[in-house]
Formats: sequence, structure tokens, C-alpha cells
Amino acid sequence: MIFSIIKKQIWFNFLAAWLFLIAAWTILIKFIFPIIYSINYNESVFSFIMWDFWWIAHIWLGYSLLNISRYTFYVGVIISIFELFIILIKLYWFFLLPEWSIWNTNWMINKIIVLILFIFIIITLIINKDKFLKKL
Repeated sequence: MIFSIIKKQIWFNFLAAWLFLIAAWTILIKFIFPIIYSINYNESVFSFIMWDFWWIAHIWLGYSLLNISRYTFYVGVIISIFELFIILIKLYWFFLLPEWSIWNTNWMINKIIVLILFIFIIITLIINKDKFLKKL
């Protein structure tokens, strides 16, 4: 029993760390890298920024997996469903006519990693539904 609880907590910690890493990666490739690139090539600082604020949801969900509350299950499922739906549609459109620029390749790799993460998260939330809802 105790080992099962420890293993679940390690898994939740792993998912939370992955979410924090994805948030940092998103900020890096969508904000910091484009700003540095534009400065290097004497372009407008905002020319290449890919405005995206999903990293805020990723940080919240990561924190929520570390500090399970009454919102973790429901908001986690909602975030996961939206993420999966949006990513699958975007990847579908990308692979219809892929353009392998540095920007699109970075974007596509990010989307595939986030897709895998949110598949793990939705499965974890569903399998552990009772644990999450016990906090209500």
C-alpha cells in the first residue's frame, strides 16, 4: 500500500516537473529565442514572437499535481482535453503540407512533446480519479 502511494507521488512529481520544463521551453522558443534572433538580424523585437500563454496553464497544472486540491482533477481534465484537441488539429494541418523551417520544426517538436505529456496526464487523471476527488 505504502509503495503504491510513493510510486504515485513520484509519478505526479515527474509529470509536474515535465510541465514546468515544457513551460520553460515554451517561453524560450516562443519568446526569448525570437527576440534574440530579431535583435541579431536587426528586425523588430516583436517580429518573430509566437504569442502563446499556455505556459501559464502548464505551471498551474504542475503546481496542482504537487499540491492536489479540489480543482486538480476537473481543471486538469479540461486543460488536457483542450490541449490534446488543439495539438492534434494543429499537427494535422502542419503535416498536410509541412514546411521545415527552423521556426516550424521547433514548433512541431514542441507540439509532439506536449502531446505525449498530455496523453500521460489525462490517463493519470482518469486512473487516479478517486484520489483526486477524495480531496473535495
